Amino acid sequence: MYENNIQNSDTRLIDEALASEPIKNTFRLGWEFIVVNQKFTLTAMIIFVVLNLFGMIPVATLIFMVLSAVFGLVIQIHVGKTFYASQDIKNYIHEIEESSIDTLLTRHVGTAFGAYIGWVVLLLLVILLFGFVGGSMGIITEHMNKVALLNALVALGFPIFLIALAFSYVQPLVQSNIIMANGIQGGFKAVFTIFSTRIWRMAFQSSYFKYVAGFGLIIILLLFFFAFLIGLLTALSGLAIVGNILMIVLMYIFMLIMAIGSMMARRSVEF
Repeated sequence: MYENNIQNSDTRLIDEALASEPIKNTFRLGWEFIVVNQKFTLTAMIIFVVLNLFGMIPVATLIFMVLSAVFGLVIQIHVGKTFYASQDIKNYIHEIEESSIDTLLTRHVGTAFGAYIGWVVLLLLVILLFGFVGGSMGIITEHMNKVALLNALVALGFPIFLIALAFSYVQPLVQSNIIMANGIQGGFKAVFTIFSTRIWRMAFQSSYFKYVAGFGLIIILLLFFFAFLIGLLTALSGLAIVGNILMIVLMYIFMLIMAIGSMMARRSVEF
């Protein structure tokens, strides 16, 4: 499978996808992964939906939130590695047909868990950093009332937005490093490549900007459209559970497509 050593100079399916209509090919190849092996897709979707629904139970929220996040990362790692290593479309389809949930969990759960811990640690560090900066500048103080705290958050809002925007711009490269990592330690370290100068140099190449800007814009528009559509269907049906399930299924589909997109973004600046 994709465990074989892959040379950057090898011409593969990903290069063909990048050569012509790369954004369209991202969605097409992502959709292939969904429809070719319907047994795998149905099983993975059911697991993902169940984990997220159980995560809505207050006493079990933390446990199932972790399990759903790790499972989602396992799927992304498998999809990304399969696509990245495929020599051509026939090989890609064959690997999809051979995919099974038990094999994925055996291979990638360690890497996924390491990456999850990495994201949690990174988020905590960012929160502590902004708390420290806010306290040092007198923006956040002890015994603040709700109005003062809200004003403080507004004051910090613009720098937080800029940092979030910058992080989201390089996130596909970071995600591709997570996908290519192996083991708990590898997954954990891959998250912190967000601070790598190499990652940022790659992100400022025109080929990367062109792909990520176009792909990101389409993703945002589709998310808004489907969120509106699901909200409308939920309101008409009067059943919140229907909207929740549809939203989780949508999350699964976009999660899979984002894995393809991350590897496409990586390959666009790899040479």
